[in-house]
Amino acid sequence: MTAEDEPIPLARLLAMSFRTMIDELHARLGQRGWSDVRPAYGFVLLALRDRPTSAKDVAALMGTTKQAASQLVDGMEVAGFVTRVASSRDGRVRELVLADRGRRLLAAVEEIYAEIEGEWAAEVGSPDLATTRRALLSVVRSANYGRLPAVRPIW
Repeated sequence: MTAEDEPIPLARLLAMSFRTMIDELHARLGQRGWSDVRPAYGFVLLALRDRPTSAKDVAALMGTTKQAASQLVDGMEVAGFVTRVASSRDGRVRELVLADRGRRLLAAVEEIYAEIEGEWAAEVGSPDLATTRRALLSVVRSANYGRLPAVRPIW
């Protein structure tokens, strides 16, 4: 039996698939003029899509120090992806919200993901891709009490 004949662990295949999709996403974003997008931005933007959050929460999401999260958020604010606003609960607290440019970036990402998934469906067949999606969704929900967890980086 050669190394190519041995089954590849699912975790490794999932990691390689994820990396393939993210690399293709960023290549296409660059082709569409989004040249200042760092991969870490996506995690923050997804978290902000649903609700405002704090820099402290960004640090927890990213698994980094508050200082590193603050630097990340500062860069995103300068680039126009997020803005800081006074909290509706406590005016002394500043929360992060999506800026219009951040919303446009998320829309572009979703469009590109749909393109890539279409290409993958052409490669393996739409039914197989749909089965894979359902299976992964089931496993993730089962491991998280029926909910989908936040998308977080793996460091």
